[in-house]
Amino acid sequence: MTDTDALHNDLHDDLHDVHHPTENQYWGVFVLLAVVTAVEVAWSYGGFYGPLLVLPLVGMMIFKFLFVAGAFMHLYFDLKIIHGKWFTWTFGAGLGLALSVFLIVIATFQFQV
Repeated sequence: MTDTDALHNDLHDDLHDVHHPTENQYWGVFVLLAVVTAVEVAWSYGGFYGPLLVLPLVGMMIFKFLFVAGAFMHLYFDLKIIHGKWFTWTFGAGLGLALSVFLIVIATFQFQV
């Protein structure tokens, strides 16, 4: 057996031994996302304006994005061969970059409150 064959077998075994979420974990994720969504909707009707309205909503959006990417897209559970949560954090970094560009563009406009 060559080194390449051994590496292939190790990777194959690692991919088949990963933990996948159970049905109860999916329901837990669903409930958490439903609660955060309800808080977002309630916050949007709270009579807040400007940054006090937007910043908490953006924070909740980031939380939900990372949670969905990590749990429903299996990024939290799959590919442990690359040190665990690497893919989830990569998605988070992409979201952070997009959010930064969004906030910079918004900051170029003048707001009247």
